[in-house]
Amino acid sequence: MPRNPVFDLFEVLCAELSRREGTQVIDENNLSDDSLIDDLKRFFHETNSAKAFDKGVNGIMDHFLEKQAKIPFDCDLPTRQFTPIDQEYLDFIAFAHGYRSVGDKAAKEFEIRTLHRLRIRVTGDLRCIGDKRKKLKKKCEIVPYLKKLGFDKNVLVGRDKDGGLDILWLLPLGTIPLRPVVSVQCKNSPFNESEAASSAARAQRTLSRHSHIRCGSVKFVVFNDYIEACKFVGRAVGWIFLPLGLTDLAPANPLNKYEIL
Repeated sequence: MPRNPVFDLFEVLCAELSRREGTQVIDENNLSDDSLIDDLKRFFHETNSAKAFDKGVNGIMDHFLEKQAKIPFDCDLPTRQFTPIDQEYLDFIAFAHGYRSVGDKAAKEFEIRTLHRLRIRVTGDLRCIGDKRKKLKKKCEIVPYLKKLGFDKNVLVGRDKDGGLDILWLLPLGTIPLRPVVSVQCKNSPFNESEAASSAARAQRTLSRHSHIRCGSVKFVVFNDYIEACKFVGRAVGWIFLPLGLTDLAPANPLNKYEIL
């Protein structure tokens, strides 16, 4: 799936704004990525660099609106002035951009940072099982921990390590073990359907060993990437997971409706 250069522009802007505080002038002539404007021109079928830049920034804003998320900077597009308003999220995007697809240490850091971003976005309990496994190395140590979350004693079998569980999200409803459990897996890489399906299936086997909440468990896979719903309509039918991206980890700008029909 070709990468949308709008997100490359977003990452470049975040990287620039994360380096220093205060308003910065960033335009089509001083981007750190020399090829980006050409990519935007091709994507938007534009010959004018300024118009391609404008459409790129507007594309970022439209995407955040669709995600019901808060954009991490203010922008006065006519003057090309960008002002950071969420330094922590800017730093997260700068990290994700700089360490995408890098090995085990960066992948673990991405998992931990994803946990912190989820803490801002959701309510309930979040447990980083992958990180917990570093301290509880033996099966006889990690199984009692998982049993406290409602899993059966056979939650890990054979050569299972963390059972495919990166992060567990316990929704703020009910009481353990009668409490909804959501699996959140982290991939420090661009979206890959087969990899996500395989990981989600592994997690599902472990979730099926929960003492009460079994087949109905929800599974998310977070990628170091950007998920555009328009590209997955139809394609995602029958998937056993829901893909999430970096902008799903921005603070929520809730537009939720409460309706009585």
